Amino acid sequence: MKQIITQHGWGLNKHFWDDYKVDFLNNNWHWQDNERGYFSKNNYQAKWIKSNSKKEIRMTLCHSYGFHLIQKKILEEATHIVLINSFNNFLPISNKRNFILRSLKRMETKIINDEAKDMLKEFIYKSFMPNDINDYFNNNFYKSLESLNKNLLLSDLKELYIYRDFPDFLKKDCKIIFIKSENDLILDNESNHNFLDFLNKKLDKKPILIKLAQQGHCLNNLNFYEILLNTFND
Repeated sequence: MKQIITQHGWGLNKHFWDDYKVDFLNNNWHWQDNERGYFSKNNYQAKWIKSNSKKEIRMTLCHSYGFHLIQKKILEEATHIVLINSFNNFLPISNKRNFILRSLKRMETKIINDEAKDMLKEFIYKSFMPNDINDYFNNNFYKSLESLNKNLLLSDLKELYIYRDFPDFLKKDCKIIFIKSENDLILDNESNHNFLDFLNKKLDKKPILIKLAQQGHCLNNLNFYEILLNTFND
């Protein structure tokens, strides 16, 4: 049995994955989306389906802050973990830290001052650069803004300030695919690199690094299924 459980990042929802899942579903993968609930009062946390298959694949797709939102148990039981522009600590240690801190504070202020919708539109636009916003996501995003859960959005944003020890719950033999966009305007390269460096040192199997040119923090205009399928075949 081939399963996928996804976790979107901050300011997004499960529709972030709509374009990704089509090819997987057409090739008999069982797909479940976690939903944090930024645009509604409803959230959802998936569970692995029990299976006796000898060639079972349990793969998680985590985008950005999604690595911290997804249940640890899901990651512990995964055979494959795909990290898309992910991080352990969002704030870098270098002198760029203060610049990023100010950016986070401006976003926080806009949410408090009831300017969350405009702030999110700007964030999403910047996240997809240098590409356009994914059509599947865009069609649902603007409708969803009317049900914005500002309190959850704000509380999760504040979590980005926290320093975290590196995760010790990941299985050392888990296959990790580390996807890095080369035009990411949201996640600082240092934060991304520090996470990859830790995984390289701590895991028995070093992560497979995939660098994507002409992609931003949110991916668009690429065949994600083919990228992962080629990785499985390596």
